[in-house]
Amino acid sequence: METAGKDDMPEDAERKGLGTPATRAGILEKLVSTGFLERKKSKKTVQLLPSHDAISLITVLPEQLQSPLLTAEWEYRLGEIERGELAPEDFMAEITAMLKELVGTYQVIKGSEYLFAPPREVVGKCPRCGGEIAEMQKGFFCQDKSCKFAIWKNNNWWAAKRKQPTKAIVAALLKDGRTHVTGLYSEKSGRTYDATVVLEDTGQYVNFKLEFDRQKGGGK
Repeated sequence: METAGKDDMPEDAERKGLGTPATRAGILEKLVSTGFLERKKSKKTVQLLPSHDAISLITVLPEQLQSPLLTAEWEYRLGEIERGELAPEDFMAEITAMLKELVGTYQVIKGSEYLFAPPREVVGKCPRCGGEIAEMQKGFFCQDKSCKFAIWKNNNWWAAKRKQPTKAIVAALLKDGRTHVTGLYSEKSGRTYDATVVLEDTGQYVNFKLEFDRQKGGGK
């Protein structure tokens, strides 16, 4: 942060970089808490990387707002206010005028509606890595991109039983490893039956098996 935009700022800028030694830690923590920075920990180091939302925001922001020159200009104006050379109202009027111009001339970037994905509802914890499982259009997937855990809605095992894994079913499987399901279809008899579906994750494949109540009996 101390050297951010350093080469682009004018030589007479009162302060270069972003923030001050006293405020930089707080700025970073704010960015982490709001989801714009992600901590990636390894054995000996911690990296701060921009999140998907941060990259998307930078993509759609006007270049003027991204430039360190704007920071330098505002620092100069604040210095003038501190020295009594500029009225605070005049400084705010300049910012208001700049914002009006930006809003009036801004061109929407094509495809920007796809940059910010709506928040996904978490249905449970991933049994493989402990991450969050969220429902998407084609199934339920771990939100950790390095983890491949998935329960597909068009899974052949479920399709053969003329059932689709619902949010409630998947939530129960993730929580307890099993759940009671009614109305499963038997290809052999052509009838429906009830059974307990058990989730079995091999670490590479997600499988399912059936368990039946011995007292009530049951069959495929």
